[in-house]
Amino acid sequence: MNIVMMGVQGSGKGTQSKSLSRELDIPHISVGDLFRENVGKGTNLGKRAKEFMDKGELVPDSIVINMIKDRLEHPDVKAGCILDGFPRNGIQLAALEYLRPVEHAVLLELDKETAIERLTNRIECPKCGIIYGMNMPPKNPGVCDKCGGPLTQRSDDLNVEAVEKRIALYHKEIEVLVRYYDWKGVLRHVNAGLPQKEVFERIKRFII
Repeated sequence: MNIVMMGVQGSGKGTQSKSLSRELDIPHISVGDLFRENVGKGTNLGKRAKEFMDKGELVPDSIVINMIKDRLEHPDVKAGCILDGFPRNGIQLAALEYLRPVEHAVLLELDKETAIERLTNRIECPKCGIIYGMNMPPKNPGVCDKCGGPLTQRSDDLNVEAVEKRIALYHKEIEVLVRYYDWKGVLRHVNAGLPQKEVFERIKRFII
């Protein structure tokens, strides 16, 4: 079973993807995690991606697609996967349909005001990559539940104007994906403004 998890920044798609990964016992593939892994290991793709990331630019589709292609060739993905952050546009969508057509596309819907509020109030663990926020706070303030390390606010969430630009770009890019997956008959809309557990239960009802 192959699933695409879509949603504006702050909608909780990473959290929901991880929960669904545990439920279905299939890998959660996050583009952000792939970037960090490839950059950390110094792979050729990682080095090329870092050049753009260091300049604050979007990583070209060709690099992103090749990272995904490499990951989809791993044996643990044979039974399926949950893609988080990919595809983001029509070019990536076409590549994914060639590499690994999906059976379900979940769209987590969240209004702009709530998205901004969540983004500007979220914190993460630099070591584990776990993101905490209003809908999923850490058990102990400022401390990661998993490793006990200190939590920090992401630098790209500090500037409200920058956050608004990212949200605007998301809505511009997501239109072609929504239209295609709706035409294909695999699109499911879920209200991401609900409590985290209720959102997850609704996603499960659509997929399982």
